[in-house]
Amino acid sequence: MTAVVQVPLRVLKEHGGMRLDAFLAARLRGYSRARVQRLIDEGLVSLPARGAKASARLAAGQTVSIRYLRTAEPPPAHETLPLLHLDDSLAVVDKPGGVLSHPTDKVLHNTVTNILTRQLGRKVFLAHRLDRETSGALVLALDPDGARSLYEQFAGRSVRKEYLAVVRGAVSWKKRLIDAPLGPEGGEIRVRQAVGAGAAAVTAFERLSTDGRLSLVSAKPRTGRLHQIRAHLAHLGHPVVGDKLYIGAGEAYMKAVRREIGREDLAALGADRQLLHAWRLEFDHPKDGRRLRLEAPVPPDFPLRPEGA
Repeated sequence: MTAVVQVPLRVLKEHGGMRLDAFLAARLRGYSRARVQRLIDEGLVSLPARGAKASARLAAGQTVSIRYLRTAEPPPAHETLPLLHLDDSLAVVDKPGGVLSHPTDKVLHNTVTNILTRQLGRKVFLAHRLDRETSGALVLALDPDGARSLYEQFAGRSVRKEYLAVVRGAVSWKKRLIDAPLGPEGGEIRVRQAVGAGAAAVTAFERLSTDGRLSLVSAKPRTGRLHQIRAHLAHLGHPVVGDKLYIGAGEAYMKAVRREIGREDLAALGADRQLLHAWRLEFDHPKDGRRLRLEAPVPPDFPLRPEGA
């Protein structure tokens, strides 16, 4: 059974002036420019008040709509999600690894927003996002006013975030501040980031424990670049265990995109998912302004714990 699903994509400031086909190829995971052009030719892409052509130039603030045929999904892996905080204005969940934050063209039901909507019986609004494989604290507003307040806090970087990562190797340093710009690597994998020319990126790391083969580190990002923690750790020679994109040259990522990844590949990566966890969050409550400090427990698939924990 299939259904037609329309997905809107907002054109951000940095994408203003791009060709439509280049924009979609950059935004849609696993879609080449040729595949995007076929979507456009088939009439599945639309722009406000005019027809869509591959060569159309986009303006910041526009919305590009894509229609997909969605096949039937398996039932969600989780009927409910653990709640770290709940009141009339917001909910903070402990997102399991492997669950999308929001629906995509391929996944609707196994997403935080849809599971939590069913769980709470009311509409929810994502305040930020975590990668599918990343676990941990994820904040959602329960009304539009709360959503606006939280968006502003995340955009203004007043939210303090701390992550846990299990990485390859025995980390020799206790603390390390990495101030290294990040930008697209420029290879076959468009989303892969590398240190070099690009936007400023700063992360403070601290080693919490090690067994000589693996290490547990905390990461406090001071900027919000794409894959910042993962790319900085790979640059340091300590990629996150299970990271398909930043271990090696991303061969496992390409296998996953082609749906060819197998148990041997996952065993070589050291885990079925990237062992990255949104551990602690600190932000102002959207209604009364009190400072909230929340912590998501270390997940059971982490082989290391902080020393003394």
